Amino acid sequence: MKVLLIIFFFIVIQCLLIISNAIPNLIMPESSDIIFEERYNDILDFLVIGDWGFQGKGVGRKHGNQKNVAFVMKKWAERYNSKFIINVGDSFYKSENDDHQGVDSIYDDKWKTAWLDVYKGRLAEIPWYSVAGNHDWYNNVYAEIEYSLNVNSRFFMPSLFYVRTNIISGKKPTKVAWIHIDTNLFFYTYDMIPNDQMKNNFNILGWNNDIEVENKLRWIEQQLIEQQDSDWILVAGHHPLIGACVSFNYMPRLVELFERYGVSAYFAGHAHVLEYQTPKPDSPVAYFTSGAASRTSDGCSGKDWGMPEGTFGFLHATIIENEMTFSFVNATTTKDKIVYQGKLTARSTWRPK
Repeated sequence: MKVLLIIFFFIVIQCLLIISNAIPNLIMPESSDIIFEERYNDILDFLVIGDWGFQGKGVGRKHGNQKNVAFVMKKWAERYNSKFIINVGDSFYKSENDDHQGVDSIYDDKWKTAWLDVYKGRLAEIPWYSVAGNHDWYNNVYAEIEYSLNVNSRFFMPSLFYVRTNIISGKKPTKVAWIHIDTNLFFYTYDMIPNDQMKNNFNILGWNNDIEVENKLRWIEQQLIEQQDSDWILVAGHHPLIGACVSFNYMPRLVELFERYGVSAYFAGHAHVLEYQTPKPDSPVAYFTSGAASRTSDGCSGKDWGMPEGTFGFLHATIIENEMTFSFVNATTTKDKIVYQGKLTARSTWRPK
């Protein structure tokens, strides 16, 4: 009887695995109802990178500096005791002709070769709070969530949309709210999706209609409403909202929400550059693009500041109570150089609670 029971349970488990692989959205949540809370002492220091998973050099292109950027990031993370990395997506690319986009599964070699083997020291100790880029969608984007939940939570992506809060102790306790979003749904209309596997993933999730776009916009709005008591509201997504890049499809709707609810800053990648758009009187949001961790390209026309194509690097930021200081770091070679610095003021000073 015990043998029969063991065989029965084995068959049930195998059936569940087959179902979960065939219909990943049954086990891979689109959005999380949990608010992940973290506590820090006095200073919150973090790095922002995107588009970092390209390991090849590319024919006729200025690619291949992933390890240089990782080396410089390690120095900065250890110098400033950085608490985490904001990963704005495109974590895994097709690097060579015989390679594949994204990752195939939680067992893909790229978890080791493109991430664990590259980012060492402090970078291998702190969490990577991640969102999906379009290249992650070009293969098994659900594997990245599964890897986060079941293999290594340091690659933190429990769902496609999720919220974190940072409580910073000190003379003046400070609350930082992070809203992590998947911008692929807003950047692409279903008919213009450039990759068959990405289109198939959208179909599985039912992301092939305007109704789902509106549902996700309402989810973002609800999170912004619930976090209005925060001193800082920061949003991380893959696609940029700087200059002309804001005009794609539903992306202007994000700008409307960010301005209406007093978002402090938005961090993105996708454009393989370092770029910045300063807050304006009619739009207090600061827009950062840090997508030059392994590839370079042109950026968004109409930006306030940006580095030319061929520049690799990342963004470093520190929050102490009502002030954020930030530096864009050129890491094209291991001789790093700060190329732009600035400061932001907490929303609680210009939008009282």
